[in-house]
Amino acid sequence: MRTTEGARYARWAAAVAVGLTLIVAAVYLRRTWHEERVRRDAPPPVPETVQQRSAEFSFSKVEQDRTLFTVRASSATEFKDQNRSLLEDVWITIYGREGNRYDNIHTRECNYEPATGHIICQGDVQIDLESSVEAKSAPGQRAIHVETKNISFDRQTGEVKSEAPVEFRFPYGEGQGVGATYSTSEARIRLEHDVELKLAQPSGSTIPAVFTGSSLEYRRNEHTMRLFGPVVARQGERELSAGNLTLELDAELRARRAVASGKPEMRSADPKGRSSVTADEFIAFFNPQGWVERIFAEGDVHGDRAGPAGQDTFAAQRVGIEMEPRANEPRLLTATGDVKASMRSSTPAPSAASSTLGAGAWRQIEAPAMRLEFVAGAKARERRVEGAETLGPGVIETKSAEEDTRIRAARFTAKFDSQGRLQRLLGHSGVQIDRKLTSGAPQTSTADELAVSLSAGGDWATLDESGKVRFRQADRTAQADRAHIVRATDMVTLEGSPVVTDNASRTTAAAMEINQRTGDVHATGGVRTSYFSAQGNGATNFGPEPAHITSQVLTGNSTTGHAVYSGGARLWQGDAVIEADTIELWRGEQRMEARGNVVALVPQAPDARHQASRPTIWHVQAPHLQYFSAEGRAQLDGGVTAESDQGNLLSRTLDLYLSPSPQGEKGSRQLTRAVALGGVVVEQGGRRGTAQRGDYTAAEGKFVLSGGQPTLTDASHDTTTGRELTFFVSSDTILVSSETGLRTLTKHRIEK
Repeated sequence: MRTTEGARYARWAAAVAVGLTLIVAAVYLRRTWHEERVRRDAPPPVPETVQQRSAEFSFSKVEQDRTLFTVRASSATEFKDQNRSLLEDVWITIYGREGNRYDNIHTRECNYEPATGHIICQGDVQIDLESSVEAKSAPGQRAIHVETKNISFDRQTGEVKSEAPVEFRFPYGEGQGVGATYSTSEARIRLEHDVELKLAQPSGSTIPAVFTGSSLEYRRNEHTMRLFGPVVARQGERELSAGNLTLELDAELRARRAVASGKPEMRSADPKGRSSVTADEFIAFFNPQGWVERIFAEGDVHGDRAGPAGQDTFAAQRVGIEMEPRANEPRLLTATGDVKASMRSSTPAPSAASSTLGAGAWRQIEAPAMRLEFVAGAKARERRVEGAETLGPGVIETKSAEEDTRIRAARFTAKFDSQGRLQRLLGHSGVQIDRKLTSGAPQTSTADELAVSLSAGGDWATLDESGKVRFRQADRTAQADRAHIVRATDMVTLEGSPVVTDNASRTTAAAMEINQRTGDVHATGGVRTSYFSAQGNGATNFGPEPAHITSQVLTGNSTTGHAVYSGGARLWQGDAVIEADTIELWRGEQRMEARGNVVALVPQAPDARHQASRPTIWHVQAPHLQYFSAEGRAQLDGGVTAESDQGNLLSRTLDLYLSPSPQGEKGSRQLTRAVALGGVVVEQGGRRGTAQRGDYTAAEGKFVLSGGQPTLTDASHDTTTGRELTFFVSSDTILVSSETGLRTLTKHRIEK
């Protein structure tokens, strides 16, 4: 072989050797890398304490061919000599004894003890409570989600426990507590301590409803949450406290009904005062949209409100409140069972005569049932009472320093003003009002209907009664078709054939006004008063018969007995009659006065010697008359004219003297004597006598003329004069008394 060929061969052999070396190295490196990768991806070596490791783990509890629950884990590690397995990515699904549950518990890591069946999980735990139907149709949308830590699960009892803080939420609320117990067999979860529940509010509401309690129990099958006391619920300025509260949910997990028991109490506060309501039980019904539809307070309901204006109290056996849609504010309240509402004022009255209630004044209404209507107030979220009514017979009482008033009716209705103050009260059927004043006798009135208007202070200002109005005070009674009473003035106005009666008189008119405080009386239109006896008015006493007076107007005072009848006044008693423009009586002074166009008819006592076939009546006219009952004397002045079958008499004044008839007190008072003064003219038959004074004596039937130059002229114009002239009506006897004695002077007229 040549040298060049040998060199080329040597280079080629070296190249082949290098190539082979590189190939061997590459193969070696690839094998080394593969072994490393296999070693890296291979499971870790089993520790000496581990007996077995599996990629999946699952077991179930089955009763009567029904799976109660299943425990699943992505991996399980069984430890030697520890009787436990470590489960990772754990799911516990509960189906329930009826197979209607699909509750899930999920956590990262748990220890499982096969001997006892206990599973203890550390770290965060999520629990979803859901029905099997909801899980298929709308998974998660109607579930209750619970989050806690460090739970234990007993495979035998199916009970889950945790002592860690718990948070839960559902579509229409959320809450929290400390410690939880979940009974999978009963689908019941209980929060053990420091529970707070917050309900979602309807759209537009910004004030949440928050409930707190010592513990909470949720029963999924019954859709109920029960808070154990002391329970406190707050929403804005409202607060409810109770021993227990049960919240019922609908199928959508929305609040449907809430029941508070164990001496529940509702409290609220606003600038006008603080209020509270207690009952044996409170029940609230919710609309699916979240607002309260109705509230009921059951059993021994009591309410009170205290503020600057005073204190109000309320009692009933049952109260129902219908709420305004979407507002959570009252619209209609109905109370039943011995309803009582009272109001006590703490605002001093400006004066004793004020129509407002004084300090300590009190009002109360009682009825078997009552209803109140509410409307929106002037401010947002403010409600006020617009109307109220009793659903049956009611009694209203008011007490103050000036009076006590008690009103009864078959039914009451009331209206309130824009400030929520009682403005008008109506009583229907069988109305009765009893008033007891600080001074004066008690008063009682009845009517078919009643209308009461109230003052700004809350007390009644006017009373309007209608239909068969009847009034009684001591011995005084009144009746009319209508009555109007003003409290500030104690003025009573009667209309529609009013009749006022006491033990001495009876008065009728078209309308009457009576001041109960002063006793003043004013009557108009066809006034008629009857005094039952001579003692009834003490001012006429013309006989034992009743005295009757008519006029167009009466003004007087029932206390003093002073009365003025005007406008065609007419008085008659027995045979005595007096007519005038005005007749005025003074009972205390036993005096009567007639003024203006006075006409008096006065019966005369008969002449004992000559009994007339019919009684003599004197017809007397004058501008003015006074009668003094105690004296039995009537005095007329201003130009008097008197006429009778005994003769006629004219004078400036005339005094008539009356005395009982011979029959005694059973007869009427009669004229026994008359005294005329000033320009006296007496005409009898064809005779005419003049003098300054004329005396008439009924028993003797004689006139005595005296004073001035008494003169008597007969029908033949013969005249007789003397110091005193006496002539007898029943005979032609004339006695003339002169300075020289008793004589007769006759002047004869000589014809020319």
